[in-house]
Amino acid sequence: MENTNSLLGYVLLITNLFLIWYFLRGKNLKIHKQTQNQLNFTIQPKWFLFIGLFIGQAGIICLHTIFTIISSTQLSCDRVPQNLQAFSIEQKSSIIICDLREFDFFDRQKSQKLITGLIGTRLEKQTKTDKEGKILYKYRVQLLTNTESIPFTRIAYSDYFSEEAELIILKIKNFLAQPLEKNLVVKQDDTLKGYAAIGGTLFLFLVGLLIIAAGSFINCNFEKESNSLTLSRYRWFGKLGKAVFLYSLNEIIDIKVESSDSSEGGFVYRVTLMLASDETVPLSGCYSSGFEEKQEIVKTIKSFLASS
Repeated sequence: MENTNSLLGYVLLITNLFLIWYFLRGKNLKIHKQTQNQLNFTIQPKWFLFIGLFIGQAGIICLHTIFTIISSTQLSCDRVPQNLQAFSIEQKSSIIICDLREFDFFDRQKSQKLITGLIGTRLEKQTKTDKEGKILYKYRVQLLTNTESIPFTRIAYSDYFSEEAELIILKIKNFLAQPLEKNLVVKQDDTLKGYAAIGGTLFLFLVGLLIIAAGSFINCNFEKESNSLTLSRYRWFGKLGKAVFLYSLNEIIDIKVESSDSSEGGFVYRVTLMLASDETVPLSGCYSSGFEEKQEIVKTIKSFLASS
């Protein structure tokens, strides 16, 4: 389990470093092919990718938390007879020896404790005050011996599951009160809660994927042999809402960065093609920040068109 935690820690560290690098240094422009006769690049939705990957990482953390916290606990008790001598008279008695084990979500043993001389159990009530001043109650099943008190589970029960804790105590007390009962097995299994929580984690993955897919991708393919520009705008990874426009390279008379006032102050920008027909063709459907990136796109296109 420790190896799994370490591996996940490294994965999350690498993911965080990548997200920070992508946020600070990542570019919207991805060039697929750049030769003398062809220029093919895609303008990617940087913010959508960043937010989608961030939510996906949150899903990984939630999934690991589920596998770490969700567990099952099993208490196995045996009534072991023993002989006692008092005033030269042999008396028969018994001692209860219990084996308390905790298993993770994949049924691998996490911990084990041997309890010798179980004599009772009780429900321990704990109080906690939240930020709003509301009192919250937590319950913990304690296994009692003459020398110590052992919690049945690491995680306390909430009000909602207090009846489950009381049922466990009732089973143990019934066993202690019945001398003829030789064995007792009590199991607290929370794996069903884990399956329900996995649904929430998958929802986070789905939300992250939908955010990435909802971003607008713009692909530009300049070809000198066919003297054409194929401009494709699409969302949902090209499966839905794809629009393709075809222009002649001879129609393009200028490429420039347009600016517009931002509602938050400052300016936002987009790359626009100027055609001989006085038509303007914006590569992106909306303005966004990042003048340097837009200027780089303009320089890349102009350099390609100017090359012989």
